[in-house]
Amino acid sequence: MRKFLLSCACAAMACMTFSTASFAQNTQVSQIFTQLSATPIVRAHFQQQKSLASLNKTFVSNGTVLFSKQNGVLWQIQNPVQASLIVTPKKLVQKTQRTFSQIEIDKSPYGSVATLFLQLMSGNEAALVKNFNVVSANYSPTQWNVTLTPKSSLFKKLFVRVDAQGQRFVDRIVITEKANNATRIQFSQHTTQPVQMMASEDALFKLAK
Repeated sequence: MRKFLLSCACAAMACMTFSTASFAQNTQVSQIFTQLSATPIVRAHFQQQKSLASLNKTFVSNGTVLFSKQNGVLWQIQNPVQASLIVTPKKLVQKTQRTFSQIEIDKSPYGSVATLFLQLMSGNEAALVKNFNVVSANYSPTQWNVTLTPKSSLFKKLFVRVDAQGQRFVDRIVITEKANNATRIQFSQHTTQPVQMMASEDALFKLAK
């Protein structure tokens, strides 16, 4: 009986510890996403490194990114090719000088992955928690980081883990994918100016209406 009571006590303590940790973790996540959602427009430069283990090769692209809380995310790739990638809650549009393509977000697994960036940069905690488990989260006003793992079978087929970190904004996202592949995106030179979208940016978002 004594061993049984001791086991029950240990189990209860473990549950209390787990609950406290989960609460603290949820609080940290809320603080992170409250900070991210506070700014309606953010512009930055980005460099993306896509590593394919099977080819032992890393592909690098760079350009600028615009996040608009009202509209979505606009990636303007400058190298190795020039292209615009527009991501909204409903559509994913790719445009070059000669080509144009679009897909409905809910009809493509890659469209769903594209919205991950939209959810992160907009501080959409509810959407992320719906699709991901929060493995760890740490927040301070000057530095934060969060690690996520996919919940849905769809996301589990595409990648293993997402690590994001930043200060006021998102500075770095690392997606660990299947077969030891990885995508790393580094953001720099963040600015909240100008506070209104330019006509050319607005025209691109209208393509995804």
